[in-house]
Amino acid sequence: MSALPHIQKEFRNLTKDPPAGFRVELKDNSFFTWIVWFTGPEGTPYAGGQYKASLTFPKEFPMEPPTFRVISSFWHPNVYADGRVCISILHPPGVDEMNSEETAMMRWTPVQTIRSVLLSIVSLWSDPDPSDAGAPANVDALVQYRNRRAEFDAKCRSLAEKSLAELPGDFEPPCMEEKVEVTKAPGDTFDYMLSEDDLEDEDDFDDFSIPAPAASASAGAAVSSDPVKKYAEELMQLRAMGVGEGKPDADLLHLLIKHRGELASVIGDLS
Repeated sequence: MSALPHIQKEFRNLTKDPPAGFRVELKDNSFFTWIVWFTGPEGTPYAGGQYKASLTFPKEFPMEPPTFRVISSFWHPNVYADGRVCISILHPPGVDEMNSEETAMMRWTPVQTIRSVLLSIVSLWSDPDPSDAGAPANVDALVQYRNRRAEFDAKCRSLAEKSLAELPGDFEPPCMEEKVEVTKAPGDTFDYMLSEDDLEDEDDFDDFSIPAPAASASAGAAVSSDPVKKYAEELMQLRAMGVGEGKPDADLLHLLIKHRGELASVIGDLS
C-alpha cells in the first residue's frame, strides 16, 4: 500500500477545509513533510502566538502515525526539548504496558485523520496535565505548571511573543473560522490574476496537451524551458489527487506557472 495517495488526500482535505487556527503547507514541495502553522488558542497562555510546526509522514502511513514537532520555542509538559509532541493519538498502534490509562483505541489507528490529530493537539494546549498523559515529555514544565502556575503562564506568554517576532515577512495568520464552500457561477473558471511573468510564459504553450517524458537526459535543458513539460509531473500529481476535477489542463497549467509549481498554492487557489 502506497502512502502517497493517502497523504495527498489528507492534504487536499485540509487545504480546502482546515480546522480553525491551522494552516498546512508542503515543505520543499514534498507531501511527506508538511509545515503546519497554528494559532495559540484563546483562554490559554499560548493565546496570541503564531507557531510553526512540522508534520512528517513515514512511508508506512497510514499504518504508522506521523510525527508532529513544534519548531517554534514552546513550553508544555507534553512537548519534548526537540519539539516533538507526545500525545496518545500519535503513538503507534498497540498497548503501552507502562501507561495503563492509555488504551489501544486512544492510540493511532489507520482510520484516524490528520484533522483529528490537529484537533487533539490544540485540545492538549488547553489541558497541559490530562489524567491519561502518562510520563511527561517535559518534567520541568509539568512541575512548574502544577506548583508555580504564574511562572508557567508567564514563560508561555513570553514564548508567544517570541513566535510573533520570528514570523516571515509575508506571513498570513491561519483562518480562525471554518471555511464555507462557495458555489461559483457557471463559466467562472479563473479567480486569480496572472502576473506579468505569467503572461510572458503564456506564449510558450499554445498547445496544452501533455507530452511524453523526454527520452534522454540530453533533453533536460529543453524541458526546463518549456512550461508544459516543466510542470507535467506536477499536473499528473494534481490529477492523481482529484484536484481541479472538471477543469481542463490549461487551467491547471496556468496555476502551476503562476505559483512556480508549488502544489500547495495551486490547491489553495482551487479551494
